[in-house]
Amino acid sequence: MDVYQTYKQNHPDKTVILTLDDLGQAEYTSGHACDYNSLLDTDGYDLSGLDEACYDEDNDHLGHLSTPSEYFIIRENFLKQTKGIDFKTVCEKGISNSEDDVLDLENINESPLVFLDQQVILKILPVEKPYEGLTGFPNGYFDADFSPFENYALSKHLFDTYNLELFGIGASFLGFIKNEPLKDNELKALLADLAKLYNTTESEFEKLANIIKNKNHLFLRYTE
Repeated sequence: MDVYQTYKQNHPDKTVILTLDDLGQAEYTSGHACDYNSLLDTDGYDLSGLDEACYDEDNDHLGHLSTPSEYFIIRENFLKQTKGIDFKTVCEKGISNSEDDVLDLENINESPLVFLDQQVILKILPVEKPYEGLTGFPNGYFDADFSPFENYALSKHLFDTYNLELFGIGASFLGFIKNEPLKDNELKALLADLAKLYNTTESEFEKLANIIKNKNHLFLRYTE
């Protein structure tokens, strides 16, 4: 949290996002999510200003989109596909919610370091809103999981409604931070939203409510 806040203060015009759990798996599924959703498609983009590293010896574009100069392509391809997707759409996904899933939410919010990978990569992105940080590490690949664009809609809803800033994404979890704990009315509304999100009742999250009410972070699962 301190590292996040430090980099955020040092880059006020940018967004900071960290990798969270299972870095190797998160990178693997992010690559597939980019391919599956055509986020690496360069058709229609002006490639004349790209870094020299983007081209081979014959001056052909390599197409990996792995340099900062190519980031704008992924970002625009991503944002185009967020239109028409909102929090209600995400809730209609019907993601499953077993006792083990609830337990995982309780445990990661109580003891995040047990779940987070020992290696964490921090990304600094030229976008304004915290939830736009997902354009720098799109994730959500399997059919039963929230897609990258559903993760975006969820993160936007939590920011607009509760001022919860997306600060990280891993192979299974999204991480949010708030400068102060949730007020009682906010916590009650958040639990109602989580019940809709995970297809269950608010009573399932009574223990989770006690865990997060005095914390300034929230971790949510986006995988089934």
